[in-house]
Amino acid sequence: MKKDLLHIKREGLATADDLRGRLPDESTKKEGPYAVIECFEEIPCNPCVVSCRFDAILPFEDINDLPYVDFSKCTGCAVCARVCPGLAIFIVDESMQGEMGTIMLPYEYLPLPEKGEQVMARSRDGSELFPATVVRVLKGGKGKTALVSLEVPKESLQEVRAFSVIEDESPAFHSSETYDPDYESPVVCRCEGVDLNEIRDLIARGYKSVDEIKHRSRAGMGPCQGRSCRQIILNELARDAGVSLDEFEGGSFRPPASPISMDILAKGGEEDAENS
Repeated sequence: MKKDLLHIKREGLATADDLRGRLPDESTKKEGPYAVIECFEEIPCNPCVVSCRFDAILPFEDINDLPYVDFSKCTGCAVCARVCPGLAIFIVDESMQGEMGTIMLPYEYLPLPEKGEQVMARSRDGSELFPATVVRVLKGGKGKTALVSLEVPKESLQEVRAFSVIEDESPAFHSSETYDPDYESPVVCRCEGVDLNEIRDLIARGYKSVDEIKHRSRAGMGPCQGRSCRQIILNELARDAGVSLDEFEGGSFRPPASPISMDILAKGGEEDAENS
């Protein structure tokens, strides 16, 4: 089953030829949902295999093997998609009557879209395809990735591999302040270059925790791990919530308790050398 996948390593995009052997036959497609695994990299990874209680993913002889689905056993339960660290598994259902089917996609951003919401379906290269409706949302947590199902035309089920939220085109309102696009906003996160306007804009769009702000903007993910920006973000969140900073739940924070200077590390190295 191994093929020449040099173009994937070079371009990062799978083609229709690459999906041969990874899709069920036409009759099986009509029986119910099935998993499509677009994993082409031989790396030591097997969560999909060990998580499938139906043994629908062919067993590995080596931890670096590529996963393939036995569609006679696959029920489309989506357990494998929720544990895939590479976000490379999609659950397709084209068994319903009519021209529409569904595709379940892994999604790692917050907030999650809601059922009935319109989003922009995108292809493997990120290009916009068409607006699609969210029909189901499975929340993540405890090592599981959130999954979002979109209703799309059956002819496009093997094209849609991502989506983006359709942003409100109206300007964001920053608390009680007037937004001035010419105002040079102070930098909050020096490591990642995130300014105060960006933080306030995210809060106005519904991101209400430090972790959500961090995942969306990368503020706090630089070398200092939030030492210079976390307090400012907490202040902005507390102000938006209308509570004091002491009352605001700040979330998890796990940087080193105190910095370690290089001279301490050097001395420790000398002591280790003497004791060896």
